[in-house]
Amino acid sequence: MLRRVRLLPQIRLNSSVKGRPNSSGDLEKIPKHSNVSSSGSIPPIKKSISNMLAKKKVEYNPEDNKEGVTYEFHAPQSPLEARSEQIRKSHQASKWKRMLPSLAVGGALIWGFYAYSFFTADKKEAIPDLLLPDQFLPYLVSFRYQVDKDHYLIELTRKNRKGILAPHQQLFDGKRIWSVEIRQPEINIVRNYTPLPLYVAGIDPDTQEPHLRLVTKPEEEGKFVLLVKRYDNGEFSRWLTSRKLLQEVELRGPVVEYKVPFHPLDKFPARPQLQPLLSKIQPDPEYPENMPKPETWAFYAAGTGVLPLLQMLYSPNPPKGFIDAYVSLRNESNLPSQLKTLNYFAEKCGRAKFTYLISDNGDRLEAKHVSRPQLPNFSGLMDVKISEEIYRQKLLAQKRQEVKNQIQGARIEERPLQQEDVIPKLDIRLQPQNAFQQFSFFRKQPPQVYPSFAFICGPEGYISYVSGRPNLNNLEQKDTGELGGLLKDKGWTINNIKRLI
Repeated sequence: MLRRVRLLPQIRLNSSVKGRPNSSGDLEKIPKHSNVSSSGSIPPIKKSISNMLAKKKVEYNPEDNKEGVTYEFHAPQSPLEARSEQIRKSHQASKWKRMLPSLAVGGALIWGFYAYSFFTADKKEAIPDLLLPDQFLPYLVSFRYQVDKDHYLIELTRKNRKGILAPHQQLFDGKRIWSVEIRQPEINIVRNYTPLPLYVAGIDPDTQEPHLRLVTKPEEEGKFVLLVKRYDNGEFSRWLTSRKLLQEVELRGPVVEYKVPFHPLDKFPARPQLQPLLSKIQPDPEYPENMPKPETWAFYAAGTGVLPLLQMLYSPNPPKGFIDAYVSLRNESNLPSQLKTLNYFAEKCGRAKFTYLISDNGDRLEAKHVSRPQLPNFSGLMDVKISEEIYRQKLLAQKRQEVKNQIQGARIEERPLQQEDVIPKLDIRLQPQNAFQQFSFFRKQPPQVYPSFAFICGPEGYISYVSGRPNLNNLEQKDTGELGGLLKDKGWTINNIKRLI
């Protein structure tokens, strides 16, 4: 199919059009620096520019041009960066807001430490006392050892002991006999037990037997040892001896059973305490002769009833007198060997004499073991005056004898002073270095005197056999039972005995 083509008339360029040359002369008038060519077309592109235009075009990405190194202006921020910048400026507006994260982290750490201390550690003890007579305090079973079939050695330690230990708190004193009350919370029963001033310093790896040490320093307070007999029909003793390590036991005390009366020698230095070695026991101080002599006591005990006597002997400030003890045991294993060793030390120092009566060997306390009483050496001010008068008469008699000997010697013979007449100087090596030397080389034997006071402690049947049945059925809890048994036959009275129940 043919189409008709219309020819357009040729338009002639008018020379009057500005910027359009119409002759060759006009082309010469064009400046050389102009971009218009002589033919009137677009001038050719320079090679350097064409090379730049020939490079591959890359789509602009602001994230690749954050530093603005290839552009005249910084790249625009992305929405995420704009939001972060807004948050940063808002935080810079307040100083506390900037510190808020650090404070939050620090608070979390402090709370975590407090929570750990609160839930894992023991709470601080609010009562800074080792014992209170009107309130039960928690103690822990820190050691338990079975001595024989029926006897257990139990060490009790005050809970949080290190935090409440004070140098002025001293539980043990030889001037008194005291006990503690232990409560069983399940059935609310309370029983009294006599503690000993001992603690466990170590354990024998072979026999598991404890090494006992005496409480001699303030920092050793808050621990003591109980010797408990387990009875098959005794619910409380079975409960106490079955306590495991670190289980709590509630105690109250001290309950003072007996307090030693005042004696004029109490104003003088106290007798040194026993030590685990015989050579370390210090010698007794020398007391003036014009004072009443210390008292001599008798102690009759059965089984664990010997513990009050041992408490006095082992404590600081032990009695200054002499104690004659008769201890009845079913067999020798009822009393731990280490306690017998300390008793032996007390004997070697002239403080006590122990007579063990073993039932399995046929031994029994009889009338021959009970001596007659004597009047106490001190019962009031009159005894002090009597002692001073006796001492004055003694010195006067010695002086008379010296004067008499001098007169007789001067009249009979006058001779020059001889070497044997010179009083030798005292050799310091003759001074006792310990209580054992003092008793062995200077005193030789304990004083052969009768006791002025007697203690009886043990089961009810034993007490009745020795001194009659006690009676505490009164508001004052004072023993009003009549005297009987072996002591009555020897002339004792209710005023010079003490039944420890």
